[in-house]
Amino acid sequence: MTPRCASCPKIRGNGWTVSDRRRPRSACTDRRARALLGTRALEGRTVTRAKAVVSAEDEAALGGPARRATLNRLLFPGPARTRAERFERFGDVSRLPSIPFWYGLRESDDDIEVELGVGVRLLIGLEAIGEPGADGMRTVVFRLNGQMRPIDARDTSVSSTTLDAEKIDPSEPGHVGAPFRGIASVTVAVGDVVESGQVVATIEAMKMESSISAPTAGTVARVINGGATAVEPGDLLCEIQATTTTTPITPG
Repeated sequence: MTPRCASCPKIRGNGWTVSDRRRPRSACTDRRARALLGTRALEGRTVTRAKAVVSAEDEAALGGPARRATLNRLLFPGPARTRAERFERFGDVSRLPSIPFWYGLRESDDDIEVELGVGVRLLIGLEAIGEPGADGMRTVVFRLNGQMRPIDARDTSVSSTTLDAEKIDPSEPGHVGAPFRGIASVTVAVGDVVESGQVVATIEAMKMESSISAPTAGTVARVINGGATAVEPGDLLCEIQATTTTTPITPG
């Protein structure tokens, strides 16, 4: 009997393959199978494989509970980075049921149940959607465990008549942004040296004033709006250039 490799198409009882009835079984010999699989095509070639460099931190993570996430980041850095950015912005959306995730909520729908962990569940429902403003923002009122919660959402299907404000970049540690909608005032100027946690701006909403602290120590590089300005969540208020410390090298 003529041998054939395991990757060959299925053979019918009459000796012809399912994928090509014109080819007899005897045409697929073991020697030809090895040639088709590339053994002979690669003869005389030298393959140099680069050795992956894994840091000590990743080595430790590969032996712990974060093994799966670490492998995903090392093997697929691009998709893993995108997933981390989306997770930072939207949270763990895998907790949502499939239908609300793909199609959203409707006002006529019952509250959905979202399980965050063992014994931790949320009931979420859509109450109402307001009309869009000149900036294209809508006020969305939803139910969270029976309590009404309003949020502002940008409707991309509505053209805005106002200029979009510059937004913070989550990858930039020196960006200081507005945490919510209100009237913000930056209390520092360009060139000021600030410490991490120092108050650099204030924001007023619902007749309450809150402080906005510097996320890092450094020098104020930019101030977007110095006076009292109406802002939306994520609007950039100022930018801090982080302080870099250098160790002096003493001659030996």
